[in-house]
Amino acid sequence: MRLTKAKLLSKVREGLRKLEYKEVNDPVTAAEGLFVKNLSSGFFITLGFTISRFYDSRFTADFYLSKTTIWAATWGDIPLESYKRVGAFLTSEERALFLDTEYGTIEGGDAWWSGDNIDSFNNFLEAVKITEGRFLAQGDLFIKVEESTEVQELVDHVSGLFAVIDNGVDNSRKYQFVPDKKLGDIPEEWFKAAEITLSNKNAILNKNTIKRLAADAWRQKVLK
Repeated sequence: MRLTKAKLLSKVREGLRKLEYKEVNDPVTAAEGLFVKNLSSGFFITLGFTISRFYDSRFTADFYLSKTTIWAATWGDIPLESYKRVGAFLTSEERALFLDTEYGTIEGGDAWWSGDNIDSFNNFLEAVKITEGRFLAQGDLFIKVEESTEVQELVDHVSGLFAVIDNGVDNSRKYQFVPDKKLGDIPEEWFKAAEITLSNKNAILNKNTIKRLAADAWRQKVLK
């Protein structure tokens, strides 16, 4: 039976809550489930899920460290090591313990878990618990993220949007890129504020950049 997003999230939600991850409603990214942990000094670690398109009941997840919650953003000077699969940090012994035969014997390879039984979900949660610290301990990862000009630009955009919200959105203005339909629980004013912010900063303006900024800022508000 094909693994659905609803079933996947129902099986991992409580375990991730115990690991201090908060589920966020995400209508924008490609993740099939998004959980975020608010770290110190403005950093977030985001865990995004992927359900296999080739197997009926397989899933995996990727860690992402940034000062933004835009999961999997690795363009420009954003360090590639800020976005890594959970399985990349399992030892060969752990792979044999937490993965089935197909993936348990592939040292350093990809890692997908079965959605057919509760033991597999529990093994995944144990893998997240074990590997999170290893992911965060990669060399100078925090410094590289901090020094990224692309990350800083995204941070500045969120700060700008918050300022627009605080000052009040101009509803008399004509907006070009506000979504026609409601996206998740994000208020329409936040898309308007995103368009104002990016326009003021002479940044790229299109439907995707507006949705990305509004969703990032809204997630950060929810996480506070």
